[in-house]
Amino acid sequence: MKVIVTGGSGRAGTFAVRELDKAGHTVVNLDTQRPPEGLPGSFIQLDLTDAGEVYDAFAQTKPEGVCHLAANPSPEGFPRQQTFANNVMSTYNLMQAAGDSGVRRLIYASSEMATGWLTTDALPPQFPFDEQQRVDTPNAYALSKYMGEVIANSLVARYPEMAICSLRINNVILPDRYDILQHRRDNFPEGGGNFWSYIDARDVATAFRAALDGQSQGHEVYLIAAADTCLDIPIQEAVERMRGTPARFAPGHGPFQSVFDCRKIERAFGWKAEQSWRNQPPLAAR
Repeated sequence: MKVIVTGGSGRAGTFAVRELDKAGHTVVNLDTQRPPEGLPGSFIQLDLTDAGEVYDAFAQTKPEGVCHLAANPSPEGFPRQQTFANNVMSTYNLMQAAGDSGVRRLIYASSEMATGWLTTDALPPQFPFDEQQRVDTPNAYALSKYMGEVIANSLVARYPEMAICSLRINNVILPDRYDILQHRRDNFPEGGGNFWSYIDARDVATAFRAALDGQSQGHEVYLIAAADTCLDIPIQEAVERMRGTPARFAPGHGPFQSVFDCRKIERAFGWKAEQSWRNQPPLAAR
């Protein structure tokens, strides 16, 4: 399948490009930044907020599938208005062009932030929580990612032959940066904003490949995260120490189990995160 990957030069995007290429797809990377040397596939340098450039890229490449990873990737480091405008407009342009071009399958990099739980003092009714449980958020990045899901709902209504999967991606960790998680363990409660969850970039890539190659209809949302927390203390204890009050956990919730319930994507596409800081080589050995 010929597949457009937006943001293919980025930290998660490069892993997605390699994973899709390895699976036999023909990849076209759309990004503002040139790709690192040796990255497979072709490349078009453009601005996704420019609808004309986006439509021209679709006219040139005639893709069958799209993986949309490009965005201002963080709630910090940019003016809020810029983050919101860039992420929403680029997503609208991309999805609209895909629908108009007859693309049948589009995978969107939403975010854990779209749940709203990471930007409020309230706790979910119970841990773990799934895709159905979210609250409104005032955070510009979180709102921009959620708006991408709203756009997806609109587009599949307009183009019923197109399926869109929104992957609510957790905090992405590169394989050579597990020291970030060690820093969080050493500086508790740092990292508690997302309840000490994370996902390896390699697992992000396999999730995109599984969703792209899978079958679904309409627009569906999926949480993706590592199966465990980055902590070496029980999550039940960690939440109580950080928030000052016990949280409600489902019976049998493991002490190191992620609070993000990713069973929906496992049921749909057979995907499960394989990487964990607990099965990586010691940092000094890398």
